[in-house]
Amino acid sequence: MLGDDEGSDGDLPVERTSSTGASGGRRVLFRLTAVLLPFVALLLVELGLRAFGSGEADPYINVSPFSLFTEVEIDGEPGYRITHRFAYAERNTVFRAKKPDGGIRIFALGGSACASWPHPVGETFDAYLEQALANADPERPVEVINAAAHGFASYRVRRVFDEVIDLDPDAVVIYSGNNEFLESREYDDSVLSWADSLARHSRVVLWLRSWITDPRAELSGDELKDAAEFFWKKVQREALELRADPEKFERVRAHYAESIEYMVREAGRRGVRVVLVTVPVNLRDWLPAVSHNPLEGEQRQEWEALYRAGQRGDLAAFGRAIDMAPEHAESHFWLGRLQEAEGNTAEALESYLRAKDLDYNPFRAHSEFNRSLREIASRNEHALLADAEHAYSRAAEKGSPGFDLFLDYVHPNKRGNLLLAETVFDALGGSSFARSDVPLPSGAMYDEKSDMQLQSRLYGLYAMNHQYAAAVEQARYLVLLETGEDVGDADELPATLHPNLTEGYRAFRLHEKLRRKELLGEPVAATEKERADRLMKAFYEKWFSYGSF
Repeated sequence: MLGDDEGSDGDLPVERTSSTGASGGRRVLFRLTAVLLPFVALLLVELGLRAFGSGEADPYINVSPFSLFTEVEIDGEPGYRITHRFAYAERNTVFRAKKPDGGIRIFALGGSACASWPHPVGETFDAYLEQALANADPERPVEVINAAAHGFASYRVRRVFDEVIDLDPDAVVIYSGNNEFLESREYDDSVLSWADSLARHSRVVLWLRSWITDPRAELSGDELKDAAEFFWKKVQREALELRADPEKFERVRAHYAESIEYMVREAGRRGVRVVLVTVPVNLRDWLPAVSHNPLEGEQRQEWEALYRAGQRGDLAAFGRAIDMAPEHAESHFWLGRLQEAEGNTAEALESYLRAKDLDYNPFRAHSEFNRSLREIASRNEHALLADAEHAYSRAAEKGSPGFDLFLDYVHPNKRGNLLLAETVFDALGGSSFARSDVPLPSGAMYDEKSDMQLQSRLYGLYAMNHQYAAAVEQARYLVLLETGEDVGDADELPATLHPNLTEGYRAFRLHEKLRRKELLGEPVAATEKERADRLMKAFYEKWFSYGSF
């Protein structure tokens, strides 16, 4: 009995331990469930947003909602018209909401270069592309809808993308990169931290951030912030902080890559092809707007002597000048001219690219943007690369694109638009959209050289951007168009012409005349320099004041 009691007493602790262990296990499981439940809920919300959400918030900046389109009725059917004031509403672009049965619908997104500004309707790269696709398969309806907008950077383009991706596209062409520095803005210093980098791919976090965005990062959907200041600084030849500050430039670069990555990622989720177009620009006929030179005193004087010697043809002198001030953009430009003259076209191209990338007031796509496009396309099967930058270099008369392919700094001429359409068409040839053996339209019916409105706009662009030699030639050409008179190398234009033309020509012609004399080592009188400076200042104060933008 005693033994049994002792035995019973000895068993009791064992039973208690088992009961306690089971109870403890349940408590651990309960606590673990309590801890994990919020994460499970977040995971479910994340999956829901990914499955049914309408896009991610931009982690770098918040652009208030806007729409390019207005709902309209087209022959009794619902449709859309582009009406946003920056999206070339005057072109009266309309399309039905329902894509034609068996048809192809492609949207082109970007800025003014993508819009083929300032060419008229029907003479744009998208019109040429649409015609080529129609020729490739005459039985299949084709729509190429240009939804580009003047001055839009990639972060605005992604908002247009969010709208058009719901309009049943078969493909979206993205041709963007020239406007990334146009709007002044601030970036949150934490935006590139490792934690923020992880959070950028969470729909939940991004959705929450869209409600608590730093007010400094807010941009209007209807206005381009400080665009007038941008153009004023271009006229004044002042550096832009977003480009001159290395940390801010890195944010611009990362923001561009994120915007493109987002559009590619979202298109892939929808099963839509994306064509990423590398951005070609005028390299050989467009001087950088602002060249950075930190040298002072005797070093500056030594550099200036080497720089002038380099412009006269001394390659060794240019090399030493560049060693002293490696970020001086214009040095690389003129070095490219010398290399080109000696037949070193590959070296010249690299120098022109370097000059463009070092411009401290850029309005031409930086090479880093094109690198991002190529890298993103290489790792996304549904992304097609239309390498227009390389296509333009191959087609350029001297190995580097200039006025043979562009009207100005970034806007292609007719030949450039045809080449752009061909490059995108060839990219689509690897899909079900096109056959590469179909000839593209020639655009022969339109003569841009006779388009007085277009040619007049070019003169204003050359003048605003201090492209003096180009402005002189354009003024002469406008006189020829208007009067049929070839003024040759005259120092003055007929007084009967518009004063904007005559006053600008007088100032630019004198500037270029004195510059050539200095390069040749000829003496230039102080009075001549003073007169040239006075004419130039008077012209810009009269025709390009801050209030005119």
